[in-house]
Amino acid sequence: MAAITNPGTKVTEFAGEYKLLALPAIAITTTSDALTLSYANNGISEITAVVGSISSGLSATFSFVQTSFSGLVVTVAAFEQDGTVATGWGNAKVDLIVIGK
Repeated sequence: MAAITNPGTKVTEFAGEYKLLALPAIAITTTSDALTLSYANNGISEITAVVGSISSGLSATFSFVQTSFSGLVVTVAAFEQDGTVATGWGNAKVDLIVIGK
């Protein structure tokens, strides 16, 4: 698992406590990468949902991503088109949308 550095955050606040973080163009370098968020850097102390989408580098060896979270750690897992673990990343980048408070 590789650590992802936070490339920059765009924050939108909803009415109430919830915020939407847009984390664009995160480089993927292994089959399972992790990004740790913090209140000081990202303005949230709890994650409610995470959605990931491939923004570049789509190929037969990097076809879809799965996101999960535990606490403030977001994990991005990469897969090939047949569902096996990804074997090639090239210039693969993923955009993440995080909802939290």
